[in-house]
Amino acid sequence: MSPTWTTFLFEAANFLVLAAVLSWLFFQPVRQALVDRRAKFEALEDQASKKLADAEKVQHDIEATRASLQVELNDLRTRELDSARRKAEQILDEARAVSERERAMSRREATRLSDTQRDTLAEVAATAAAETVGQLFRQIGGPDLHSALVDSACRQVRALSPGTLAPVKIESSAPLSDEQITALNDALGQAATNAAYRTTDGLGAGVRIATSQGLIDASVSGLTQFARRSLVQEMSRHGNGHHPLQGTNNA
Repeated sequence: MSPTWTTFLFEAANFLVLAAVLSWLFFQPVRQALVDRRAKFEALEDQASKKLADAEKVQHDIEATRASLQVELNDLRTRELDSARRKAEQILDEARAVSERERAMSRREATRLSDTQRDTLAEVAATAAAETVGQLFRQIGGPDLHSALVDSACRQVRALSPGTLAPVKIESSAPLSDEQITALNDALGQAATNAAYRTTDGLGAGVRIATSQGLIDASVSGLTQFARRSLVQEMSRHGNGHHPLQGTNNA
């Protein structure tokens, strides 16, 4: 073999050895760094995807919980409202029963008294009955009673002719809630457009509604006066048509 080829082969072998050494010294760490960096990016991407999935699951759970709570709240509100209405109706029935007992007792006593005694007893009994009913309402007063009286007023309004109610004035001892105002407006129909709401001291629970067709007094004050007037009228009726308390009855 000629010296030229020998030299060429020796230099080629040296070049290959040098290239291998350089590759091992420099390129291998670079490739490893690239591999490590790619693995790190993939790990970060997997971690971000997992966190996003966890966040979406938490959001879904929150929405499901919120919907469940809203359903439970609506059910609870409906049950409480029904319970309050039933309790209020029971309270009104008890108040009427008290008034009826007082009237029955007064009627029995009145049959044994003279006209003068009957007149005196009628006035005293009417005052006592009104005070008893008023005291009973004051003892049991509260949001349940107030809601029941507002519902009673709505039913009475619906029984009237809706086209001839205006002008309408609604009085209460305290500002009504939005729900109660909505219920009254629904019962009034078109007449609710110009209805005037105002607060009046001394009414107690409930409302008093003045319409062109008459007065609807579904308040504690109105019920107390109704008990008084009813007893006076009943006593007068049992007095053979004698009406000595005409002035009291008109009070």
